[in-house]
Amino acid sequence: MQSRQAVLTAIVVNWNGEDYLPDCLNALLAQDPAPDEVIVVDNHSDDRSRAVVAERYPQVQVVDTGFNGGPCHARNVGVAHASNERVLFVDNDVVLHAGAIAALIECMDRDERVAMVQARSVCGDDAEVVHYDGGDLHFLGTLILRNWYRPLSEAEPPAGPVGAAIALCFLVKKSAYEQAGGFDENLFILYEDNEFSYKLRMRGHQICLCPAAVCTHLAGTVGLSVRGEAHYPGKRTYLHSKNRWYVLFTCMHWRTLILTIPAQLIYGVVYAAFGAGRGHLGSWIRGKWELLCLLPKAFAARGPAQRGRTVPDRDLLVAWPMTLNPGLADTGVGAVVRRTMDRFFALYWRMIRGLCG
Repeated sequence: MQSRQAVLTAIVVNWNGEDYLPDCLNALLAQDPAPDEVIVVDNHSDDRSRAVVAERYPQVQVVDTGFNGGPCHARNVGVAHASNERVLFVDNDVVLHAGAIAALIECMDRDERVAMVQARSVCGDDAEVVHYDGGDLHFLGTLILRNWYRPLSEAEPPAGPVGAAIALCFLVKKSAYEQAGGFDENLFILYEDNEFSYKLRMRGHQICLCPAAVCTHLAGTVGLSVRGEAHYPGKRTYLHSKNRWYVLFTCMHWRTLILTIPAQLIYGVVYAAFGAGRGHLGSWIRGKWELLCLLPKAFAARGPAQRGRTVPDRDLLVAWPMTLNPGLADTGVGAVVRRTMDRFFALYWRMIRGLCG
């Protein structure tokens, strides 16, 4: 029996994912209802990704971007090719569980204010552990991740909308996506979730997590994923050093940015020390240099990002305990520093929040 079809465009973002695409596409096409349009946006892979899709999935459209512009560029290209208002984004290393699309659609249809719905992802090496369950926007520009590495049996679903989504698997309204300007391609990867979620919410749109829509996140990005206890790659230090401030410059109200500068600098010093302690000082410095080079583009992106804002930062941002990978600062001096910072930033935000734009 053939699956029903949903009026929905599914976009698979791919770069050198030849080994992942079959599992991803098989699960996607087996959904009931299945998307009536499936597009693989390929960042000019140099493996057999495009050939695999052409040979095994003739019903799937392939768009070759011509170069590796990162997932932000691929998502924007995908939306430009999408025929439907509902667009489902899936990374190539994500495998949807049965019923995921139906659950995502149902969640979006509950409230017209919902523009983006994230699926719950579980770890590829342990399906009983939550990997991503949505998050919230910290005023420092980072994401606070809900149920991060928590056993699935203990994961508490949010009572209402979440503050941000993680971009590995989500359903979005094309009109809201375009209104927010899509993903900022200057970020390439990392922090693009923060930036896009921020832009959606400042325009009054809501983001939800759908715990009933489950997917398995198999591998993560090579050289960037923080899978494994206490593992933190240098590339992540570099991107964090560059992209956090880029998001602040483009998305944060000027008054909020000025008021938070002391806390931003303190956090930056601590993070730099953390990077240096792991041998990543060079990566941190390179990130800051590239941020300086990016500043003209950041200021150019600021106007479009702020256009249409209806919600102030004081209603968007929080100062809850920050998310760190398991094993990074759980014991000893690291744990003391972590708790001290969380308390300081919470107090600081409480003092200035009412003044923020």
